[in-house]
Amino acid sequence: MTLRTDMDHLPMPIRQELHRITAMLFEAFAETTKGRLSEQYRAGRILTLILHGPHATRDWEHVAPGEAFRLLAIVNYPRLARSERDWRMVRDRLRRAWEFGEITHPVRLTVESLERVNCALIEGVPHFVTIATEGIALYRMEGLRLQEPRRLPAPERRTHGLAKFTRWHRSGCDFLLGAAFYRHQGNAPMAALLLHQACEHFYLSVLWSITLHAPRTHALDELREAAEALDARLCAAWPRETPFARRAFGCIRRAYVEARYGRSYRITAQELAWAFARVEILRCRVLEACADHLDSLAPASPTPLLQSSPGKLPAMPLPLLVEPSNLPQQIWQIARRASPSQFRWNRLIPDRGFWRSDAFGLWSERIALGALGLCLFLAGAEAALWQVQTVPSEQPSRSTPADPSAVLDFDVHADTVLGAVGKVADRAGYRIKANEDIWAVRWTGAYRAKATTFDALADILYGSGLCPAIRNDVITVRYCDKSRPPTVATIEYQAQPGSIVRMQNEP
Repeated sequence: MTLRTDMDHLPMPIRQELHRITAMLFEAFAETTKGRLSEQYRAGRILTLILHGPHATRDWEHVAPGEAFRLLAIVNYPRLARSERDWRMVRDRLRRAWEFGEITHPVRLTVESLERVNCALIEGVPHFVTIATEGIALYRMEGLRLQEPRRLPAPERRTHGLAKFTRWHRSGCDFLLGAAFYRHQGNAPMAALLLHQACEHFYLSVLWSITLHAPRTHALDELREAAEALDARLCAAWPRETPFARRAFGCIRRAYVEARYGRSYRITAQELAWAFARVEILRCRVLEACADHLDSLAPASPTPLLQSSPGKLPAMPLPLLVEPSNLPQQIWQIARRASPSQFRWNRLIPDRGFWRSDAFGLWSERIALGALGLCLFLAGAEAALWQVQTVPSEQPSRSTPADPSAVLDFDVHADTVLGAVGKVADRAGYRIKANEDIWAVRWTGAYRAKATTFDALADILYGSGLCPAIRNDVITVRYCDKSRPPTVATIEYQAQPGSIVRMQNEP
């Protein structure tokens, strides 16, 4: 599909400012990638820059004066999109431009790869479908076309949204209970930190349940803006009119970093008490917003999917058994446990009728099915253990190689790809079977990460046209293009006294 390019509904000063922001973004991106040798930086490109949100979908009269510009940058490498440290420099450049008056609107920038966006359009993720259909392309590389978006059916969208809501809202309630505990213990910084986590999860429950997508950030102000843009009722949770309200929200926003690492973090008892009240209001408003949205996807439903009530936070146990044949009903039961319950048992009413009720019969049937499943699981585990014990273990010729899933932590410095691969394999206890052409590919720099052996080799060989494979105690490095068989030479590394590596070629 082709993106929109018209901006006639925006006044000329806003269009000129968008052009300045686009130029700043590309200059900061070029400065970040200049001189980098990795493939994702050397050949990395911004394929398109899309304006979405209120400025792209609403009339100019309905947009707030200080509303932030929401931009989506689509790049050609997934690893380039995941490089948060480098994109942080681009975001800092845009933030400084807003703080020093170069631009009059803040900018909220998200970065995704073309592969991720196309997969989301095929899956029908509402967030990306809205951007593709209503967004405006400020820049677009020639010949770029996105996949045709799929409209997710309402029942399927409701099921996914309900599952996401249950996960994030339940975590937010748990963090809120933890914050109340630390407040009772007199630990105000820890209570503020958990309040930040509760707010973050409540906002994520709104974003995930409505759009099936959320930004990868812990910035509470950005999450608040994105959630309030979906439902205006959330604006009342955190007022902005008084300096005290803004200062209390700032204390909660800064608690994610300063309460953990800063020794000078302070929050008064009055600010903490006020923040607790606002988070409780936020929890109720989030529940109402998600309930109304999910009910709107099921107009024929006789009962609401979620029950909103400003009661006390309940304990929310998950069901022991989930029947795959009726998954929407089970998810609805989980969501009911996530919402506050108004039911209170009257102890004056005898409960003898429960043993003859249909509920007890259904409960007993599930207990029987659970016992049968447990017996089958134990029988399968016993058979697998017997099979493992009967298979004779092989004695390798040299030391037992490391498991490919074992976690390694090391530095690698080498002049060639072959040398780097050899050092990784030597530390993991592997022998190497490699191509002669590896000598022609140079690799410079340092590799430091906690990764599996296979991931370490894949990172080193990235962009060289070579791919590693691990089988038993041999690592084979071949061309990624398997159309032509390469000439293979066996190279065995053995550590000698004095850290000398002896290399032996066997054609």
